[in-house]
Amino acid sequence: MRDTRTAFVLFAPAFALLGFVLFSPVVYAIWFSLFRIEYGAPTTFAGLRNFERLLDDDVIVATIGRTAFHTGVSVVLTIAVALALATWIHRLRPTAGFVVQTIVIVPWIISTVVATLLFRWVFVSDIGIAAYLLGRFVGGVGELLTTPSGAMGLLVLVSVWKRIGYAVIVLLAGLKSIPGELEEAARIDGANGWQIFRRITLPLLKTPLLLTAVVLTLSNINTVETPLILTGGGPRDATRTLAIDVYERAFAVFDLGSATALALVMFAGNILLVLAYVRLSRWRA
Repeated sequence: MRDTRTAFVLFAPAFALLGFVLFSPVVYAIWFSLFRIEYGAPTTFAGLRNFERLLDDDVIVATIGRTAFHTGVSVVLTIAVALALATWIHRLRPTAGFVVQTIVIVPWIISTVVATLLFRWVFVSDIGIAAYLLGRFVGGVGELLTTPSGAMGLLVLVSVWKRIGYAVIVLLAGLKSIPGELEEAARIDGANGWQIFRRITLPLLKTPLLLTAVVLTLSNINTVETPLILTGGGPRDATRTLAIDVYERAFAVFDLGSATALALVMFAGNILLVLAYVRLSRWRA
């Protein structure tokens, strides 16, 4: 009992400081969202009016749909490609596997701003390298950033490329934790490669897959740098996501009340996703 009290006394200041740093902005945002904001300062008490304005906004539904589409497609493609790469790397020799891992992880460690600017420069129609090369060999692909479908496709491509390194590392760690004796026993029983992957590998990768899916989902929902720098939310709001909506409400039209309310709604959604991950990680098939 004495050791427990001593440990609590020693850790209490650190936990108190961590809690203050993590939760004080949330508490301040909740308080901020309950007031009418003028010139960046709370004035009159508005109650839930800022949240009601979100419900009355017809554009917010379309923004949620675009965010869900971008996030869903990006997460599915990232996990699919990362799982294939992780399985391939797992079967390589250690030296070759290390080299491939190093190459794959590079997009993840590059600054998001730098990576997005790189893609924007490559695909800009008048000076872009990709547009120039495709124009010479396949007759051009049009102006990707000026069409809604092209801009959304390019946004998904950048999102997948940027986050695939993280997914590969997590899934590769999960693959390496699977005992080799299980695969060997399955082969002795006559199972082929696909049966081993479906019946043994995938079930044992449940936790890494769930963790990767949740982290990628949160990352894609909350990122503002990629769509803001790549497309600015255009063309015609085709790539306007919730994160851009919060940014523009706060810093373009200075509607800090509704911006804070929308940010809190997104924060609540993030909490629900984390709770869903915790619940699913405890479920056993």
